[in-house]
Amino acid sequence: MQAGFPMGSLGGLLQQNIYSHGKSLLSDFYEFDLGRDMGNYCSFAGSGNKKAPSPPHTLEELLYEVGVKDDISAATVDQVIGSSPWADKFRLYLKSRNLSGDETILRFLVLIQPLKSCANFNNNHAQILGHSKIHHGLTESDRKRLFMDIFDTFLSEDSEDVLPLSNQALWGDLLATSNSIKAGLPVSMESIIEIIQVRKDPGVWDEGIEPTYMRFLKQAPPPTLTACILSIL
Repeated sequence: MQAGFPMGSLGGLLQQNIYSHGKSLLSDFYEFDLGRDMGNYCSFAGSGNKKAPSPPHTLEELLYEVGVKDDISAATVDQVIGSSPWADKFRLYLKSRNLSGDETILRFLVLIQPLKSCANFNNNHAQILGHSKIHHGLTESDRKRLFMDIFDTFLSEDSEDVLPLSNQALWGDLLATSNSIKAGLPVSMESIIEIIQVRKDPGVWDEGIEPTYMRFLKQAPPPTLTACILSIL
């Protein structure tokens, strides 16, 4: 006769294991603090996801998160915006309200990002550029290409999408730089900084797209507790 459990003891052992396991689960449940632990679980669940669960808090943060590359052009700027979840949502918000002027400003702000980073890298004009992060510089050919692309698309009198630039003296300087580039002359860093200053022109920023983005944020609430739970499951 083989050794084994006494008759009837196997069932008791199984019941004891099930009871211990259930007790452990109940203990974990009662020790779970919704206010503290759910926040931790939501943070953990979102840590591996590159898409932000809530929109960037400022327009500058939105533009920074787009991650614009140096080879962007007026022909590809819409595709770049579409590849960024929150920038694309903001653009759809503008379209749904027929804010074509702000759509134009958004396209301009995205297209000029490499020049903004370039000037910050070369001259450390953080007080002008609005962001302290240092990026790599641009080649001379890229600087000239982007300058002309931006000027012809958003600042030329012949453009269909002219920005509401209020500083006419600045526009005159940019026109002179455009003509010098066409003549084969290099573009100076001073000229790059001048075209970046268009970003913060009152008609473009303070009285233009920035208040619209603040309204967009108000209708884009942060994720709810239910959304956090679903993200874990």
